[in-house]
Amino acid sequence: MSVVVHDDMPIDLALRLLWREATREGVLEKRESLRYYVAKAQKKHEKKKVWEKMKRRSSAAKRKKLK
Repeated sequence: MSVVVHDDMPIDLALRLLWREATREGVLEKRESLRYYVAKAQKKHEKKKVWEKMKRRSSAAKRKKLK
């Protein structure tokens, strides 16, 4: 991860670039996964939750389209 910062660049712009790069590479998610132990069941639950949300939205869109 690297960000080029020039002498005349404002500090808030440099920090924004650094934040953007960190989120693009998933640095915070990697650190979070190393910091806390997450059981397999919890990961499975999260995936199922996301999948169910997509199904709900899809079926709602289908119903809305039929009206």
